[in-house]
Formats: sequence, C-alpha cells, structure tokens
Amino acid sequence: MVHGTIKPSKRVHTTHWHGIEPDPRNDGVGHTSFEVTGHYTYQWRPDVAEAGNPNRGASGTYFYHCHVNTPLHVQMGMFGPLFVDPPADPRNPAARGTRRLFVDGPEYDIATETLMLPYSLGPRWHELNHAAGLSGEDAGLNRFQARHFLLLGGTIPKRPRGDGVWNLTSMRANAAGSGLAPTLVRMIDADYFPTLTEFTDMGGNPVAMAELVSHDGRPFRHTADPAGPAVPVWATDSPLLTNRIASGAAEKYDFLLRPPAPGRYLMTVRFLTWAPGRVRAVRTVAITVQ
Repeated sequence: MVHGTIKPSKRVHTTHWHGIEPDPRNDGVGHTSFEVTGHYTYQWRPDVAEAGNPNRGASGTYFYHCHVNTPLHVQMGMFGPLFVDPPADPRNPAARGTRRLFVDGPEYDIATETLMLPYSLGPRWHELNHAAGLSGEDAGLNRFQARHFLLLGGTIPKRPRGDGVWNLTSMRANAAGSGLAPTLVRMIDADYFPTLTEFTDMGGNPVAMAELVSHDGRPFRHTADPAGPAVPVWATDSPLLTNRIASGAAEKYDFLLRPPAPGRYLMTVRFLTWAPGRVRAVRTVAITVQ
C-alpha cells in the first residue's frame, strides 16, 4: 500500500499519480474530488502483475504532479518521478545486483540505473500568481517561452540529497559480454513541446543501442494470440532496438542501453517546436561503456 501525504505551504494543491488509476478520492484530480489546504494522505495499491497478462500489472515508470492549475504548477516544479517495482518472485529471482523492471521483465543493473527528464523553463510563468487563469482571465498560459533547457536526473543510486537541482551530465552503461546486466534508463518527458532523443558514436553516426521495453508504465508485449500468453517483446527475436526516441509531454519510456562495444557514445536530446524542423535547444550527454 502506498501512502503519500501532501502538505501545501501556499494555497490549494493536489498530488495526481499520473498513469496510476486509484479511486477518485486518491487520484488527486481536484475537479473530480477535492483540493487540499491543510494536509491529506493519499493511498493506493499498485496492481499486481501476472506473467504474460497484458491487462494486469503496474510496475514501471510514472510521475506525480499537482493537478490544480496543472500547466502552471507543473512548470513551477510541482512534479517528480514515481517508480513501481514488481514484487520479488522466489521462483524466478533476479541475479545479485539486478532488479526486474516488471514481473516477466528483463534484469537491469541497479548500480547504473538512470533517470532522465527533459524540462524547459519559461521565466515569465514563474512570476505569475499560483491561481493565474483559473477564473477565466487571460494569463497568457497559451504562450510558453522557454529560456532554460535542462536534462534533470542522473544515476539513481547516486542521487543527491536536499533541494539542489539534479542535472544529467554523463552516463555509464555496461557492454555486452561484461558479465553485468544492461543499464536501464527511465525517461519522463516533463517538457511542453516535443523532444527527440538520438544515440550516436563519437563521430555522429547513428547507433541503435536503445531497446524500448515499456511505455507509460506498460510493457511492450505481443498480443496477437488472444488465447495465449502475451510474451514481452524484449524476450523475443525482434526486440525494439532504435537510435531515436520521439516523445511528447508526460510520456514515459523505459529502455535498456545495448551498446555494440565498449567505448564512448553520445545521447543527444533536441528540444523541438511544434513547427516541423525547428529546434529550440540541444543537450548532449556522453555515455561511457565498459
């Protein structure tokens, strides 16, 4: 059972568990439940998965955010990552130093597990009142003009404590044949515009090293046979390997890094506009593979 207590320090807020489906009292959507002024403890239980069943299970990557004046409050930083791990299966235990992403999911290396959140910041919105636009007035929330572009996150076991900004500047990954499980990247798009993430070698040549295993907390599965088990795609002969991941606001991707050999690679994130071909900013992260 998950318990999450919210204690607003200014005006009313909620905590919405984006992608999780609790009952209305615990979903944190003020318009269908209530907004919190003092404090409130939300509670919900993740759905327990069954191997091969595409309709059961909630293990994966999500995020939480305030659902009062949502676009403005998320931009003000009222959000965070939410990970749901599957229960350990004593009949199929994960190897030492690894964890499974979902009940019949792949093992990944705990030591290099990485979080990445593309996020852009528009200073004008941060000068607005928390209730700007809620009464129908034109607060200019249809105009988002970002000046700062960040890749929030980093290696999860080494995450900093306190209130400092956690910024992804480099990554480590394990090469095939190293004896270590692959690196898992949990990607949460916290931006309001599209992003494009690309993987290349140091010379700029595309490298299909990102294996997509789940999206918005749901594993990719083969569901062609309605009477048989839905095998996860990662366990088949046709894994979803790519060098490009396109994402939009609030999308979540879980992917494994499968570099072809030790060395150094680049992950480039392009912050796009809605106009095709236009790029607002570029952020590049070096990946060291051993």
